[in-house]
Amino acid sequence: MAYPNIHEGFIDKTAEKPNPLHRFATYNTIFTLSGVTEEEIKSGAYLKAPLHDIVARTGGIGPDGARSGYRIGEKDRVKERVRGPAQDAVLERLDAQFDQYRDSIDVLERHHDVFFEDVNILSTVGPNSERNTSNFTKMEFKIHEPYGITFTEKVRAATFNSGFLDYQDAPLLLTIEFKGTDENGKPVLTGLAETRKIPVLIVRVDFDINEGGAVYDVTAVPYSDMPFDDRFKVLRTQFEVEAGGTFNEWKTSMEKGLDDQMDQEIEEKVRAYRDKYQFEVDLRLFDSQLFKYAFDLDSIHTGATVNQASGIQYINPQDFGLSEYSAIVKNQTQTIDAGTTVTKAFEDWIRSQPGFFDLTQDFWRAYLHMAGYKLSNDEATRTSEIRDLLTNKDREGEVADLLVRHQFIPWFKIKTTVFTDTDRLDPVTKMHPKTLVYKAIPYKIHVLKILTAGMSIGKVSWHRFVRKNYDYLYTGDNVDVQGLRLNYKSAYYMRNVRGDDQTENEKGVVPKWAVNAWNQVFGKEDYPEPLLPLRSYPSNIKGRSTVKNLRAGGNRAQEFFDYLTNPEADMMRIELDILGDPQYLCQDVFALLQQRTKDLTVQVIDQTGQDFSEEYGSFNADSFMPMINLRYRLPADLDERVEGTMFSGKRRYRDENLFFNGVYQVVKVDSKFTNGQFLQTLTCVRMNNQQGTGQAPLVLSSSAKNPDYLGKQEKTQKDRDRERIDYEYSQNERLDDRDGNVPGVG
Repeated sequence: MAYPNIHEGFIDKTAEKPNPLHRFATYNTIFTLSGVTEEEIKSGAYLKAPLHDIVARTGGIGPDGARSGYRIGEKDRVKERVRGPAQDAVLERLDAQFDQYRDSIDVLERHHDVFFEDVNILSTVGPNSERNTSNFTKMEFKIHEPYGITFTEKVRAATFNSGFLDYQDAPLLLTIEFKGTDENGKPVLTGLAETRKIPVLIVRVDFDINEGGAVYDVTAVPYSDMPFDDRFKVLRTQFEVEAGGTFNEWKTSMEKGLDDQMDQEIEEKVRAYRDKYQFEVDLRLFDSQLFKYAFDLDSIHTGATVNQASGIQYINPQDFGLSEYSAIVKNQTQTIDAGTTVTKAFEDWIRSQPGFFDLTQDFWRAYLHMAGYKLSNDEATRTSEIRDLLTNKDREGEVADLLVRHQFIPWFKIKTTVFTDTDRLDPVTKMHPKTLVYKAIPYKIHVLKILTAGMSIGKVSWHRFVRKNYDYLYTGDNVDVQGLRLNYKSAYYMRNVRGDDQTENEKGVVPKWAVNAWNQVFGKEDYPEPLLPLRSYPSNIKGRSTVKNLRAGGNRAQEFFDYLTNPEADMMRIELDILGDPQYLCQDVFALLQQRTKDLTVQVIDQTGQDFSEEYGSFNADSFMPMINLRYRLPADLDERVEGTMFSGKRRYRDENLFFNGVYQVVKVDSKFTNGQFLQTLTCVRMNNQQGTGQAPLVLSSSAKNPDYLGKQEKTQKDRDRERIDYEYSQNERLDDRDGNVPGVG
């Protein structure tokens, strides 16, 4: 299936999403901590189901902290499932368990009020240095309990009522509700868009006890983060994985290696039951659109199959009938050492596959295939076709329009979930056995992330295509921004990673297909944005992949992955303080995967091709890279000679810092609820070369010798002056465009 172009035709008025809290004249944020059952986790019902077994709530619990019906119906389920003498033994065991928890349940059902005070939620919403392609979230909140120290007792009872014996590994549900009134004092109707429900795991509680009761400092993480705990993600043995085949072959090999590890631990008597590891890929990852990056599908004679459970079209690489595919993957090997994480092994295998690998190795060939251009299978002819498209001045507008229409390129991220077998408790570890799900899902990266030194798309009004526009001006346009901090690395340059420093003997026997040339593209502009010059320099510093791939260009694949997962190292980083906006509390990031069958999960919030969820009123940060546009200028001195104003209506000045304006990728959201205030700090990095002349880049084969093009492209001072004037004009044009008069592509 084709990846839809969700942004085509967007303009300011339709794409932008205002802060929903601006509808309130005054509002309160209500936090509730309550129980959640395993069935609610597996089905996703917790998103809309009533709350039960309430432990703490802003403003007090009240009479509605109902008990979960799980334990009430447990005996009936046992009677249906177990027959004969075994039934009596099971019922007796259940009665004994209930007796152990009776005191805690009595404490919970007194509905003793426990209050939330300060809450802080730090969340990444894209690739990051902590977890690479996975999300990272940390929550800290302060809970005040007057005249009592019962919080832990209540947690123990709430999780038992929900079906868990091991309360230290059991989930709770954190609910955030925004409620308030309009300027006439009437309550504003709210729904899912003003509510967030987050299954959480409490990892630490600090007590401060005094004569008035207790104050708890609680640290929690989303329950879906449990597979990232070191006890689950870090391998304790070394084994080889079958990396040279299909995903099912890799999955079988990987899961067998982990099962063998646990069998050894059972033999060593350090556990009695296995935890189950489950690796999945969303079928849309390996569909026909992805494989267009590597192959021309016109040559494929076999059709796609349709997965009946999901209805998603899926092309199996083995059905391609292409010898190239098997040649590419069969020589891959993967060795996973003790201490390596399972998520890294999973990521390394996925990005070594045709499509993802080709995107990073030969971007323009892959991108043009994806956009529908028919390119020759012959290498020399294909290089000539790409060169003609990118270097023909008559086609510059066509290329710019192409990049605007296809702004997002397919990538992936790893989403995790844990399911618990509450019917068994390991007699050695005293923990419930768990199923740990690691699923690769589609994720979209903006094309500006791919641009390198000297390359630009041209003069594009990028604010047309984002959901949030912020005006940091001394005018009424600024209704959100409270403060701004800039971090500008003036000595920044991009690493241009060289090939592996190996001799021919060290490389061994390399197949002919592995040394084929690929296209290298060099930007012909000096600095598309003169005050933010993007440069590059040779380097041999790069991350390490557990997959050994003989294909040429592997260094570029690793270079791109390192760059993508370290966004805060970019040249321009800002920290934007804004009035709190629930749309950055991304419900899809906090939601767990829903169990469809025993061996298959789906995203409970899955709005294919949409970067924003209208139902839940938040960015779909699990699917798209969140983007914002920032427009600001700092005041110069009064113009006493001409206009007598702080800002001129006719011209712009350098000291108004216009070159910082532009589109930013949101990489981290820090939400603070303190003393009745809701504020957020957005950590963002500026996208590359957003404005320029849009000159076509130079295209060379990687096998070209003695490239003397640099001297031939030397620019005169007149050329540089013209670029500077064009750049300043584009900045003025974009600033004047705040009224919605959108210029076209330059």
